[in-house]
Amino acid sequence: MHRVRLAEIFPPGGPPITAERYELRSDTSAHSHDFIELAVVTDGTATHVSAAGEQPLDRGAVTMLRPGDWHGYRDCRRLVVYNLYVSPEAFRRELAWIRAAPHLGRILHGRSDRPLRLDPATLRIVETGLAETAAHAGPVYAVRVGILLCLLGGTAVSEDATGQVHPAVLAAAQLLENDIQRAWNLDELAATVSVSPPYLTRLFTAQLGVPPMNYLGRLRAERAAALLIETDLPVAAIGRLVGWHDPNYASRRFRHFFTLGPAAYRTRFRPDG
Repeated sequence: MHRVRLAEIFPPGGPPITAERYELRSDTSAHSHDFIELAVVTDGTATHVSAAGEQPLDRGAVTMLRPGDWHGYRDCRRLVVYNLYVSPEAFRRELAWIRAAPHLGRILHGRSDRPLRLDPATLRIVETGLAETAAHAGPVYAVRVGILLCLLGGTAVSEDATGQVHPAVLAAAQLLENDIQRAWNLDELAATVSVSPPYLTRLFTAQLGVPPMNYLGRLRAERAAALLIETDLPVAAIGRLVGWHDPNYASRRFRHFFTLGPAAYRTRFRPDG
């Protein structure tokens, strides 16, 4: 359906946000990638297939795939999809502030058992922006960020949009992202940000959608998935690089997030596999 590798979607010197348009009339095989994808349906219907199960799609439906997620489409009936691709580094650098908005943080970090949706008015705005970007009309990077924020904000209208993420949650998330190899435990993380472990767990879950150790596990699995696709490193070496030093444990944790073990994941999703 589309290219898999981050380096092909985001060439050196290019913007870290881009879009492509697809018209699908037949099934697509399952595929994965190492970047963030938001898929916006603007016409037709289909069934979205992923680790979360099968979900019906129609106009206004939005699916979000994080690095390492796999998905495909079946029963496509004149399906038109705009894929908005975002480099993970963009969320770690210039867009890192987004995690401070609770309603956006849950969209980015949580797991949903149903597609997100855009209301008709927001969909028209997002569709116009995506069409211009996909057609290479040349919107500047700031405009592409605006499209992304409109898309994320539109899918979060049912969330509580008040308040800010607690500073302890922001600090803890940053610590985990910056040092995923470290043998973190909840007590150590909570002490580092000066709150109790139960309180940090409640805050983290309420504001980012997952407990802190699950958040760390997801980060490790995503980076492992990217290394499995992008490199020829042995599975055990990749496990050590992301903080999973026991190969058996690494395999179990990876399978928890992506349903496949690391070796099977590499075989299935590498373009040359």
